[in-house]
Amino acid sequence: MNCAVRPYRDEDVYQVPNLLRRCLHADPISNQRFLSQVVLDPNFDPEGALVAVDHNELRGFILSIARRFPLENAPDDSHRGYITLACAHPERVGLGSLLLGMAEDFLRRRGRSEVWVSPYAPGYFMPGVDVAAYPGALEFFSSRGYEEVYRPLAMETSLWPEPRLAFQSLDEDGLYVGPFGPTLTLALLEFVREEFPGDWVRVVREAIAAAPERLLVAVRTEDDGSKRVVGFSHFDRERFGPIGVSSGERGKRIGQRLMVETLRAQREQGYRTSWFLWSDDRTAVRLYDHAGFNEVRRFAVLKKTL
Repeated sequence: MNCAVRPYRDEDVYQVPNLLRRCLHADPISNQRFLSQVVLDPNFDPEGALVAVDHNELRGFILSIARRFPLENAPDDSHRGYITLACAHPERVGLGSLLLGMAEDFLRRRGRSEVWVSPYAPGYFMPGVDVAAYPGALEFFSSRGYEEVYRPLAMETSLWPEPRLAFQSLDEDGLYVGPFGPTLTLALLEFVREEFPGDWVRVVREAIAAAPERLLVAVRTEDDGSKRVVGFSHFDRERFGPIGVSSGERGKRIGQRLMVETLRAQREQGYRTSWFLWSDDRTAVRLYDHAGFNEVRRFAVLKKTL
């Protein structure tokens, strides 16, 4: 094999993304995205980002994460480690196993008892292994003791012509569904903290600060005139989501209304498609199928006990 494995260094900042683009053909990662999403992640540790080198040429890379800073308002995951990127030159027999074993050892040293591929927030690139694009990777992890937890799907719909539900009337007395306004800042943050603890709080906070036009809200006016946020949705260019409705308000088509208004907002900004990376089949049937979304990718989320 003749490869030396070492921790990531600054000099690798261009070579690693180049290698990943060759390996992960369905998920091209730009140099800037690698820098911002990997190296600048507060939980990034070079000891868990392993590079295989042969005569100054990179032949493999694996990124393992042991969270050092808790995710805001999220359940404790200090027992979990994550693998979010992995790549080995196909001619280097045994290199993938070597890198994976060393990544698992790193996570053990950090006190982790589980490894997940790869639902790490906020820095994941894919929910798991794309079963169609990377069948060899799925076989590789399965042969090394990783078991499937579930299979989320990615979906996409065209915004031209108009989405199937885009301009249907879904009006309801006492319920506003439309663009977010700054007078709802505290109410929206409180809603997300209570109903959807975890990374969605960060998404909402960053959107309010930098791009509030990406947020839509569902607001119910109470009998006393007060207003209560009961749902929200978000988009980032063509990417749809997240979207959520309070547990006490589900089954009232509020999610449909939020989705309709979000698709409209995306269309009005000139985007031709809307897509999201992660949903379950139940939500897809209940919400997305009716708006013309079609499955485009299927992932396997994997887990191993160390």
